[in-house]
Amino acid sequence: MIHHPHPLLDLLARSFSGGAAKRHTAAIARFHRIQASPGYRAAAQWVLETLQSAGVQATIETYPATRHDRTWAHASFQEWACRDATLDWLGQDGRVKERLCDYRASAVSIIQRSMPVHGDFQVVDVGDGSPEAYEQTDVRGKLVLSRAPVTQTYREAVLNRGAAGILFDHIDPTAPGRNRHDLPDARQYASFWWGLEDPQAWGFVLTPRQGDALRAALAAGETVTLRAHIDAHFTDGTFENVVARIPGQGQGAVLAMAHLCHPQDFANDNASGAATLLETAITLQRLIDTGQVAPPQRSLIFLWMPEMTGTIAWLAQHEAQIPNIIAGINLDMVGEDQAQTGAILLIDSPPQAAASFAPTLLARLRDDFIRDHASFQQITTPLPLVRTQTIPFSGGSDHMITSDPAVGIPTPMLIQWPDRTYHTTADTMAMVSERSLWLAGALTGTYLLWLSQAGRDEALWLGWEMIHRYQRDMAQYLGDALAAMSASTPQERARAWADLKAQVTFRQDRMSAALASLERLAPLENEIYQLLSELNQITEDMWERAQHQVRPRTLPPIPSNPDPWLEHAQHIIPQRHYRAPIMEMGLPNATLPLRGKQLDRWMRLYQEHPHWRIVKAIAEYWTDGHRTLAEIAQLVQLETGYFLGPAIETYFQLLADMGWMTLKPSLPSTEA
Repeated sequence: MIHHPHPLLDLLARSFSGGAAKRHTAAIARFHRIQASPGYRAAAQWVLETLQSAGVQATIETYPATRHDRTWAHASFQEWACRDATLDWLGQDGRVKERLCDYRASAVSIIQRSMPVHGDFQVVDVGDGSPEAYEQTDVRGKLVLSRAPVTQTYREAVLNRGAAGILFDHIDPTAPGRNRHDLPDARQYASFWWGLEDPQAWGFVLTPRQGDALRAALAAGETVTLRAHIDAHFTDGTFENVVARIPGQGQGAVLAMAHLCHPQDFANDNASGAATLLETAITLQRLIDTGQVAPPQRSLIFLWMPEMTGTIAWLAQHEAQIPNIIAGINLDMVGEDQAQTGAILLIDSPPQAAASFAPTLLARLRDDFIRDHASFQQITTPLPLVRTQTIPFSGGSDHMITSDPAVGIPTPMLIQWPDRTYHTTADTMAMVSERSLWLAGALTGTYLLWLSQAGRDEALWLGWEMIHRYQRDMAQYLGDALAAMSASTPQERARAWADLKAQVTFRQDRMSAALASLERLAPLENEIYQLLSELNQITEDMWERAQHQVRPRTLPPIPSNPDPWLEHAQHIIPQRHYRAPIMEMGLPNATLPLRGKQLDRWMRLYQEHPHWRIVKAIAEYWTDGHRTLAEIAQLVQLETGYFLGPAIETYFQLLADMGWMTLKPSLPSTEA
């Protein structure tokens, strides 16, 4: 048994082939992998056959793709297929002046899940889709050219004002060096998600250069007419997960996953993650078959799925297995050439409500790998060849489902972000780095093998590693916080001191929970108490030094301004009736039974609160049926820095109205 994972890491670094992973990436990218489509199904079949040819046990599981099925709180959707689509700019003589879109040349040139259409349509421009633009423009029966998100344009132009279809020509500025001027000839991935009662629509995706040409013609007074043709259809069908397994000789399992979906030619997102996971499974099977590593004690489960949808479907179908899975890992966009894309290799930690040993293990592996493969080994400090960082939970991928405490599989994510080419046709194989794939594969393989064998000694080694990192990180945090206080006024310092005390207590509590999670690896009995004692002593010593530095007794008292909402919220306990956070695909009414004022209230939450999509999920994670609404709001603030207050109550009340949550009164305290 190997206590420290470094020998395994060295073995995986020698054994994993970044070149093979890159060839897999190219093979997967050639499929148009839209969820529940023939292209996705073909990609899944290719992954299955590649696994089986390498001797890995694998199968395909299917699930219904209809507008009526629901898994947990997540709605399914119909299967969709497109055979052909074109968009032509007609001259004043009615002849084709220029072909703007051709589905066969670029599958992203239409808005995915468009309905069929054939006809000539006049174009109108609504710019950024502001309310003023619609007040000045009659869009009924027209093709609406808009830089606003497709879901917003659909609601405002098609649903509310009777537009015929949508032209989307924007590049969202999600990273430095990425906007419509940086990528003038790229098309951004856009999709509809249809709910049970939503009127379907259609649309095309233009490049920014094409959109600007149409706007220039309209500004010059021209009548712009486009001929639209889409041959597509919807049907009740299926979507697929590829599931592979390396059986363990004992109890328990470790889960590794990567979403297989996304458009044709998209390489880093997420052909790179799917390909890296594929080569990881093949490499581990080969190492076991050749006797270079012992067969695992815990089974290794590998999952390739449609993002979010497939993960929820697999978990729901295998609920009995969930308690046996000690941890997971999610691979999403791991292949970036950092010099071209501007990306950073991130370890996205599980949320604090699911505090765990898992991100520390992955971070230690990453640090060891970078130290061993530095560009120039100085006497004391290696110089890394890769930009990397460990970050708090940010969501956005399948680990936000498994890491929900209501599911209970703590899952860090490996991802390269930000990426200048993300969700555009610029995400090609030219942006994929063989070295990045090799790094991700070596880390993932080591993480899985070590966890598959870990017992008491390994758990203790990892526990002390967690303690050392806690001490280092807490020292850095306190140093930064105290330095900021030194430049503040006495009143500001008093408030900051109170906030600092709450934050230190929160971090100590979360590390206690993470240490307790080591019991997933082996019964530790008294050893856990020793680790917790060390944690408490470190925190106490650091806090005592901070008190000497700040001298809190000399600070002015903080005025007492009780929050009426917090007082009210102390008497409400939310109870969830679903597993995995509420996932919205497109408009909320595509997956949720929201109408009228309820839908308006739901949409206002997004408009009024930055990062609402992820912050609301964190609120769900803290909802355990025992904490009050006030406690949940305060925990969300400690984790994210955002105090949402009444917004959380609004959100939970909407869920209660749909029958997915109960808001019950808290019981009176029995304390004297």
